[in-house]
Amino acid sequence: MSGCQKNKTEIMLDGQDTVSESETQDDTQAGNDATEDLAEAKISAEAEPSEMPVETEPEMIFVDVCGAVMNPGVYELDGSSRVFQAIEAAGGFLPEAAASAVNQAQPVSDGQQIYVPTQEEAEEGALPAVIQPADPGSETTDANGVVNINTADAAALKSLSGIGDAKAQAILTYREEHGFFSSIEEIMQVPGIKESTFSAIKDKIAVK
Repeated sequence: MSGCQKNKTEIMLDGQDTVSESETQDDTQAGNDATEDLAEAKISAEAEPSEMPVETEPEMIFVDVCGAVMNPGVYELDGSSRVFQAIEAAGGFLPEAAASAVNQAQPVSDGQQIYVPTQEEAEEGALPAVIQPADPGSETTDANGVVNINTADAAALKSLSGIGDAKAQAILTYREEHGFFSSIEEIMQVPGIKESTFSAIKDKIAVK
């Protein structure tokens, strides 16, 4: 009787061992399937091209900043810049600058000239617009062919008798460093502009 019970117990243990091995095989297969799924998902993700946002470069413009600033000159700025940013690029205001006469929030445009007057100039009120138009050609020459030397660009200046590339650039440089001409005679202070040249152009130039 005891021998039968012993055999029965051994049979049950054998059965349990068989079930345990089967469960282990199932678990291993499930793990392999999960690993394969992850690998396929990774390969699929790598195969799909990622959509990267296209970055566009900002439009750049050139602005001429002159008058009562630390470093007058032509500066390259972002196309969305304002007047205050152009003035900052030129080193900021000089102590004698009439900062309140300048609309620093105004947008700037390519080819624009920004003139910062001194406090004395602003009080005299003898200045044209502080911000010159981007295309000054329409305001630099009147119906009689008289050129405003305070707003004229190089092309307009070269329309004057005896004024070539070098002298036109000298006039622009003088204007950047010293501000607007207070009289037509002041043009003789420009290097290369002598009395003979002035005599030839005096009837064709103006400061207002």
